[in-house]
Amino acid sequence: MVPRSRGGVTSWENVVAACSPCNLKKANRSLRHSGLHLARMPSRPTSEEMHAAGRRFPPHHLHQSWVDYLYWDVELES
Repeated sequence: MVPRSRGGVTSWENVVAACSPCNLKKANRSLRHSGLHLARMPSRPTSEEMHAAGRRFPPHHLHQSWVDYLYWDVELES
């Protein structure tokens, strides 16, 4: 995996989530140079895995921080 800041691509296989302290510790270094390790290797989820993850949320639950990314009040320009 190559950090995006060093030319890595934004893909399921190259981007992972981390807590803020770990993200700051890693910075723009590779995992090997940061001393961190992954709990599991990143991979593209199957549609079944995506549906299972979605079912774990309460019905109609949407965290406020996602509203701007998922819903718009205006039509998008084409």
